[in-house]
Amino acid sequence: MSDDKEEFTCSNCGSSVKEDDDFCPDCGTLFRDDVNCINHPNVKAEGACIICCEPFCKDCGLFVNDIRFLCDEHSNYEIYEGMARVYGSSDSMQVEFYKDSLEKEGFHPIIYSRKASPISLGSPDYSLFRASGEFDGHIINEYKLMVPCQEVIEAEKFLKEVG
Repeated sequence: MSDDKEEFTCSNCGSSVKEDDDFCPDCGTLFRDDVNCINHPNVKAEGACIICCEPFCKDCGLFVNDIRFLCDEHSNYEIYEGMARVYGSSDSMQVEFYKDSLEKEGFHPIIYSRKASPISLGSPDYSLFRASGEFDGHIINEYKLMVPCQEVIEAEKFLKEVG
């Protein structure tokens, strides 16, 4: 007897999702019509936040760049290809330590690093990976520790305990 669930494609982002999923974990598109906002129980939800996995109405969350749904609380996270930034530093050893610690706890971290061009000679270069597409002020030389969006909340709790 197989436990494999049939998969289908999300109509919003094209990701593969299981048939019993209530929403797409990659973009937050809801697959059921009977879901209401967690903050406003009498209002229909527009999507599920890809970080906290809770349903929210249009007043409490939004599809950022028409791609991924985030609640107001999590709308400022840097997100790139389904991974969200949970820590950043110019100290590569510190970032490696946190990455190793997260892996030992069962998380799936990666380190993202984009070096500034040597031509810049120290002038400020900035990243544009904020989910909203707005400038976030993070320097490109920062090593970014990123985890899958659904691991953000628990990963941040763990990093507070370690740090």
